[in-house]
Amino acid sequence: MATNKKAKTASSKQKKTNNTQPQAQKSEDKAANLVKTEKKAPQTTAKNEKKTQKKSSDKSKKPNIFQQMVDFIKAVYHELRKVTWLDKKELTQKTGVVAGIVAIFTLLVWVVDTGLGGLAALFLNK
Repeated sequence: MATNKKAKTASSKQKKTNNTQPQAQKSEDKAANLVKTEKKAPQTTAKNEKKTQKKSSDKSKKPNIFQQMVDFIKAVYHELRKVTWLDKKELTQKTGVVAGIVAIFTLLVWVVDTGLGGLAALFLNK
């Protein structure tokens, strides 16, 4: 029986060794792929540096401050042309709604303030 146990453990060790060989090969393949990508990386970095140099030179050629202000005002004008404005009836209705909500909240704050002020007066006078 002891011989059978030794044979079983030896065969299981061989199976484990066989399983680790493909795993080792996979890890070697991954390492090789990483090395290939690392070799490619400096080339792309050099390209990116050239692009950033071009962009920085373009930024140095920006127009003066007055031209920038004129361009900004033109852009604002074009954006305001895209806005859909309310007509007079809609404007008065929405203004009335806002004024009503403000009046309600003003009344609510006044009531709460008066109540808390009365409570504070009761506690402080005693």
